[in-house]
Amino acid sequence: MQHETKNDSSDSMLGPFLAAKSESISDDLLRAIIDEHAEPIIKKILRSKLRVSLNERGTQQNQDALEIAGDLRATIISTLRALRQNPNQTAIASFSDFVAIKTYSACVDYFREKHPQRWRLKSLLRRRLRQNPRFVLWQADDKRWYASFSGRQEISHPTDGKLSDALMKSDEFLGVLFERSGGPIGFDEVVRIAAETWHIHDPPTASIDTGCSERDNLFTSSEPRVDLALEQRLFFELVWSEVCQLPVLQRAALLLNLRDSRDGGVISFLPFLGVASKEDLARLLEMPYEDFQKLWNELPLDDFRIAEIFGITRQQVINLRKTARERLARRTRRIDAK
Repeated sequence: MQHETKNDSSDSMLGPFLAAKSESISDDLLRAIIDEHAEPIIKKILRSKLRVSLNERGTQQNQDALEIAGDLRATIISTLRALRQNPNQTAIASFSDFVAIKTYSACVDYFREKHPQRWRLKSLLRRRLRQNPRFVLWQADDKRWYASFSGRQEISHPTDGKLSDALMKSDEFLGVLFERSGGPIGFDEVVRIAAETWHIHDPPTASIDTGCSERDNLFTSSEPRVDLALEQRLFFELVWSEVCQLPVLQRAALLLNLRDSRDGGVISFLPFLGVASKEDLARLLEMPYEDFQKLWNELPLDDFRIAEIFGITRQQVINLRKTARERLARRTRRIDAK
């Protein structure tokens, strides 16, 4: 459903404000719109999603929520004033939906910036639950999200046990968790147990550099960083399917030369991280396993060596790797947005 449309009338509730003959009248009407229509929606959503009181005193998260509410009011006022000045621009077909969408988006941005590692973990688990046919993720009548094996959608009590193996891959973790729970479990509980199992904790002052994400740097920097922490392993899991879809020469140019900040090879960590075995890597590069095994201790390879193996020029290797990095950077940005 579209809540902002062109060449269509705005919400009738906005009519008197948009048609007001004087600025003083429009200002009074705008104040009423914010106080009577926007404010209750903003407060209801913020209280629910951030679990705050919105009192003037309270926790840091409560203070953050008050700031978010103030920013939302300013944004909505600016949008309505612009719409009044230019009625031909995009109309607001449903004001309540418009405010709700803005508020939910602000909550998403807040959690992403406040808890980046937990947010990435939650995105990974949500993606695996939706992509693996063994699992299912759904919203129940109580409006909460639940996860389970496919075909077992009868709500059960959450498990209170920790999973002990911190090196389990995400699908294996979900399978063991659902076996232990005996049935569906709340998605937030899944995320909590995963965070405990894999020791994912965001520092209290964590923040994100909005200009350049760590994920983009991995494939766009001339010195990709290797981080053996779990977050990096989860990231490799998340994009591995995208790597597998690259043309074989792009895979080779990227993986065989991928280096960390100390010029060490990254590909050799993939089996250790549980992302792909040596046999998987050999198949991915379309090389006989014996030939790939002989190259293992030479990694990372320079561009001349890669060119020699695949019968192409050094410049072609450079161009192939550049294309692969750009594609993966685009794909990982789309993954974050989902």
